[in-house]
Amino acid sequence: MYQRTNVVTDDPAEDEAASAAVGEARRIRWLYPICAGLPLIVVNCGWIAHSEMKTGVTEITISTFFMGVAFLLFLITLLNGGVRRWFGARAAMNQPELMALYAMLSMSSVVAGIGNLGFFTPFLVNAFWYASPSNAWSDWWPLLPGHIGPRDREILKGFYEGRSTFFQPEVMAAWAYPLIAWGLFFLVLIWTTMCLAALLRRRWEDEEHLPFPVIALPLEMTRDDGALYRKRLFWLGFVLPCALHTLNTLNSMYPSLPALPINKMKDLVPNLSYPWTGLGSITYLLHPSAVGFGYLVNTDVLFSLWFFYLLKKSMNLVGVLFNWRDADVNLYGDQAAQFPFTGYQAWGAWLAVSLTALWTGRRYFRAYWERAWNNIQSPEDKTEAMSPRMALVGFLTGFFILCAFVWSSGASWWLPFAFLGIYVLIMVALSRLLAETAVLSPLLAWVDPQSILPGLTGTRALSRVDLAHMGMLTWFNLDYRAAPMPQMLQNFVGMKRAGGGLRPLVGVMLLAAAVAIIAALLWDLQLYYVNGAATGNINRYRINMGNSPWGRLDGWLDNPKLPERQVYGGMAAGAGITALLAAVRARFVGFPLSPAAYVLNVSWANELFWCDMFVAWIITASFLRYGGMRLYLSALPFFLGIILGDFVTGSFWSIFGTFMRLELFRTFPN
Repeated sequence: MYQRTNVVTDDPAEDEAASAAVGEARRIRWLYPICAGLPLIVVNCGWIAHSEMKTGVTEITISTFFMGVAFLLFLITLLNGGVRRWFGARAAMNQPELMALYAMLSMSSVVAGIGNLGFFTPFLVNAFWYASPSNAWSDWWPLLPGHIGPRDREILKGFYEGRSTFFQPEVMAAWAYPLIAWGLFFLVLIWTTMCLAALLRRRWEDEEHLPFPVIALPLEMTRDDGALYRKRLFWLGFVLPCALHTLNTLNSMYPSLPALPINKMKDLVPNLSYPWTGLGSITYLLHPSAVGFGYLVNTDVLFSLWFFYLLKKSMNLVGVLFNWRDADVNLYGDQAAQFPFTGYQAWGAWLAVSLTALWTGRRYFRAYWERAWNNIQSPEDKTEAMSPRMALVGFLTGFFILCAFVWSSGASWWLPFAFLGIYVLIMVALSRLLAETAVLSPLLAWVDPQSILPGLTGTRALSRVDLAHMGMLTWFNLDYRAAPMPQMLQNFVGMKRAGGGLRPLVGVMLLAAAVAIIAALLWDLQLYYVNGAATGNINRYRINMGNSPWGRLDGWLDNPKLPERQVYGGMAAGAGITALLAAVRARFVGFPLSPAAYVLNVSWANELFWCDMFVAWIITASFLRYGGMRLYLSALPFFLGIILGDFVTGSFWSIFGTFMRLELFRTFPN
C-alpha cells in the first residue's frame, strides 16, 4: 500500500518547490557521509555490544529497520535540519548523502548485530572451553581447522572469567589468525550477497514494482524539506509509544508506578483441556512499530498474515483430533516432525520463494547474462550499482572464494556448494519477502542450511569431517534478523529513490562493513575479557548461541540418522502450497491470500506479530473503505510517527540502561 513517491506533503506547490530544490542537490559529496559515518560506526558497534551482550535491555538489531539506526538517523536529521536552517543548504547534507550515511550505519548493525558477530566470538572458543569428560567434545577437536579459535585455556581464562583485558600481546597474538581468517570470510560473504542484491534490484523494483515498505520511513526522515517533521500527526504518533514505554520502564525501576505493558506476551486461550491443548499457545501482544509498518502493507497481505497464523493453529488441533500429533506440543515444541510438519513445510516454502523469484525473472536474467558475457552496457546499466559483468563475475568469484575457504580445511567438494547454496537461496527469499511485506523481526527459527541439508541427506550419509565443517559454518546461520542481503537491497532502493548514484555506494558499504568488522570484534572481545563470558555480567543468550553449533555437531556425531520420509512430503507440501498461491494470485485479481504471508507463518517470523497485523488490517481496510486514498495518505504521518517513536524510545532506554548498568523493561519485542 505504501506509495513509491514521497507522500507526507499535502501542498502540491510545496511538493513542486521541494522537488526542484532536491533536483539541484543530487550530487553527492561522499566525504560528508564517510567522515560522519566512520566514527559513528565505531560508536554503534560499541553500543550494540553493551546493550545486547551485556545489559540485555533491548536488542537494537533484531528489527528489519534497525532500532539503533533509527535513533541515530533521527538525531542526525534533526541536527542536519538545524544546520540547513542556520547555515544554508550547502552546509547541510542532502537526501542522497543522508541515505549514504544510513546505508553505512545499517551495514555496521548487520556486522555487529544478532546472528552475525553478535554470536561469533563465543562460537570460536566454546568448543574448547566447555569440553569435558561428560560431553566428550574433545574427541572431535581434530576434525576442526586451526582457524576455529585459540585453544590455550590460559588465553581463554580471561575471556570467560573476566577482570582482564584483550589488549595484551600474547592474547592478541593467539586470537589474530582466527579473527583475520573469519573476518575476511565474512567480508567476502557480504560482497557476494551485495553482488546478488545489485543484480536483483532493477528486476524487483523497476519491473515488478515491489513496494519495499521498510525503506519508506528513512526516505521520509531524510527529505531535504523536512516535511515529515512539520506534521502534527507525526508528532502525535511519535509521543504515544514514548509515553507508553517510558511509563513501563519507570515501573520496572519503581514498581509502585502504574504500567501498561501491551507488548508483553499473553496467552489468548490459557488453561485448555484435551483436545484443545493441540492449539498450543495463541499468544498476543501489540507493538506500536509493527502496527505502523503494517499500515504500509497491502490489505490482502495483512489479512493473510493473521489468517495463516490461525490456520496453522487449527491444523495443529486437527492433528491432535486424529492422533497425528502429540496433544502437549507447546509454542516452542517440535514443529517439524509432527503433523502438519510445519518445519518441513517451511523448508520447501522458503526455497520455493527464491526459486520462483529466479524462475519468473529468467528472461531478465538471461538478457543480463548475455550483456555481461559480451560486456555490453545499456544507458540504464550505468545508473546501477554494478555493471552486468561486475555483478555476475563478482558473485561467482565471491562464492568460489567462500567454497575454497571450506575446501582448504578438508571438506568434500560438494559441501560448501550445497550449504552456501541453500544460504544464498534463503537470502534471496528473505529479501523478496521483505520487499513485499514489513514483518518487523524475521526470526526464521528452523529454516537454515544446517537443518535442511542433514534433513535431506541424513547425518549417517555425511562423513565426520563434513559434519564438523557444517557445524563450523553454522555461526552466521543461527539468526537472520540482521541478515546482510535484505539490508543491502533496501539501501540500493533507498539511494535510487533519493536520486543518488549507486555505484559509489557499493564501495562505501564495503568500507563500512570492513570498519565494522574490526570495531565489533575489538568491542566484543574487550567486553568479554573485562566482564567474563561465564559470569553473570554477560547476557547468557549470546554464550548459549555460541554453543549451539557445537552441541548440534555433537548430536550429529553421536546419533547418526537416516532421512525421514516426512521431510520430503512436508517440503513438497510447502513448495506446492507456495507455488499454488502464487499462481492463483497471478491469475485472479483480488485473490486475498498471499504466498508471502504463508511462507512467513510456517517459520517463526510472524509468531509475535500476527496480532499487530490484525490491528493494522482493521485500521487500513477501514480507512480505505470509508475514506479512500485521501484519508489513508492523510493519516500516514501518524503511523510513521508511531514507528519512529517506538524505536527512539527503546533506543533511549537502551542507552540509559547501558550507562546505568540496569536491566530495564524491554520495549521490543518482549
